[in-house]
Amino acid sequence: MAFELQSALTDHQVVQCDEHDTATLHFAGIADGKGSIEARVVAPQKEVLAWTRVGESAGSTWRGALPGVPVGGPYRIDVRFMAPDGNVERTAVHDVLVGDLWVLAGQSNMQGVGDRYDEEEPHPQVHTFAMSYEWRLAQKPLHTLHESPDPVHHDAALTEAEREAQVRAWRDGSKGAGLGLTFAKEMLRRTGRPVGLIAAAHGGTSMAQWDPALKDEGGNSLYGSMCKQVEAAGGRVRGVLWYQGESDAAPDAAPVFAEKFRALVAAMRRDFHNPGLPFYYVQIGRVATPWQENEWNRIQTDQLAAESAIPNTAMVAAVDLDMDDLIHIGTPGLKVLGTRLANLAEAGLYGGTVLPGPRFEKMERLATPYGVRLRLTFRGVNGALTGAGRLHGFSISQGPDGDNTQAVHKVMRDPENPHALLVCVSELPEAPHLWYGRGLDPYCNITDEANMALPVFGPVKIPR
Repeated sequence: MAFELQSALTDHQVVQCDEHDTATLHFAGIADGKGSIEARVVAPQKEVLAWTRVGESAGSTWRGALPGVPVGGPYRIDVRFMAPDGNVERTAVHDVLVGDLWVLAGQSNMQGVGDRYDEEEPHPQVHTFAMSYEWRLAQKPLHTLHESPDPVHHDAALTEAEREAQVRAWRDGSKGAGLGLTFAKEMLRRTGRPVGLIAAAHGGTSMAQWDPALKDEGGNSLYGSMCKQVEAAGGRVRGVLWYQGESDAAPDAAPVFAEKFRALVAAMRRDFHNPGLPFYYVQIGRVATPWQENEWNRIQTDQLAAESAIPNTAMVAAVDLDMDDLIHIGTPGLKVLGTRLANLAEAGLYGGTVLPGPRFEKMERLATPYGVRLRLTFRGVNGALTGAGRLHGFSISQGPDGDNTQAVHKVMRDPENPHALLVCVSELPEAPHLWYGRGLDPYCNITDEANMALPVFGPVKIPR
């Protein structure tokens, strides 16, 4: 007698739970004959759900569903076919988790190009839906572009053997660390919920390449491929982690970045069937190679503005972190970003208390007999503002877009307010404006006591 599962639930899968912290498992397969389909859920050393009728076979294909599976795992899902003549056929799905799914999307800093040293260790309750459309234990590298069946992720001119060689070279290479695994382990530690990561990022890609209007092209477009992955992983996710923008720091792309960003968030919320889908992202940080400086800062400014303009979004900064090469955040910094994003997700979804981090609120010009002193007050600060060594990152420009003309010789904490800084300048130009993190490769080191960094901002007109 033939009886087998053919789709819907697979080994190592993470199933998105509902608002009641349970999930419905879906089954589909074939059965040689009529009969009833039953399933049960077994955890190590105990039965979680007893045998329950989940479907009926009419003699060929069958479908079934088992509701009420609680958050947790790993589970073994036993399935059996019971024929009217008493014959019983069994199969099982192993290492199934019920928890939260997160999409990892964007370009190379989300894909993960950190040096592979001091990497985040795997955890048995963190799995990934790989670019090969297979569930497996999450371990570096999470993204392997050439294993994807979707043409958008690899060179169509390569043979199958050449693609396989590219997969091996990437997996065995010196690059590939990312932020996803740190984020997932932090969420698991804080919430007790297993995590599934859907690996959908692709290095060097622009907002135009992520255009939701290309969805119908399926695996020939980044957005279409991501939607295919989400659907194949179960169709429901807890939220999205996004890190992209470097490729849009160009004269033609930067002016429309904000509009495209809003459209992308709206499209994901529509296509993932969740109008309030949490969307957490990283402000692009530094680049140590020639680039379009004004456009780079414009992308950062637009990203900062988006978290106030788009509900259920929040941003973390990366400008304070070390890089492993000219543009990619290093492995230690990626771990920091994973933790910062977990702070946002925990606060947004699970009652966490870490604030998003310092955001500029107001500026006062203080009268002193020795130059100019500006008091900057920030909101969203955890504890007090801090930084390793000399606080640094501010500059003064002549006009909002002019050159930096005056040096900031000292930045210090305001002794009367832990959420304020005093910025000291010997003199100011005619139309002074303040920046933090201006340029391509600034040195910035201001955070708060939860290590949530001050993002790039400016220009802010300095009052008379």
